[in-house]
Amino acid sequence: MEETKNFTKKSQELQYIILSFIFWVIVEYITVWHARLAEWISYMPFILFLYLGIILIFYIFIKKDWSEKRLFIVMLIVMYVFEIFIWFNPLLFNLFLFIPGSLLLISIWGCLTFIPLWIVNRTLKEHKWQVICYLFWILVALIMIILVLSS
Repeated sequence: MEETKNFTKKSQELQYIILSFIFWVIVEYITVWHARLAEWISYMPFILFLYLGIILIFYIFIKKDWSEKRLFIVMLIVMYVFEIFIWFNPLLFNLFLFIPGSLLLISIWGCLTFIPLWIVNRTLKEHKWQVICYLFWILVALIMIILVLSS
């Protein structure tokens, strides 16, 4: 079982939090708020604290040196709690979209959880196939943009 590489320096901890925060802001803008920028801004600073809270949940488990498998399970739990009970994501309330929606959300949340960790720990190359899977949401987003622009 592969262990998460624990942070060796305080600077890595801060780098993880900052990098994750940047990822969250960019990914949330691309996936949710790009068409509703004024609404997103109206939720500030609450929504930024929400992103930071999510990051700190994962940070705690990384600091405990949990395996990536256990961290992935925590990610799934946190993802479903937020997506269903806080954000009421319509993908998860539709019987036909639940599985494809879950796969898309796992791709997004995996990107937000693990890629900053691997960048900070300099283990991105070791996880290249996981990175490709976690970046799958970008391809889906591009296809959706093309479909929207062509209609």
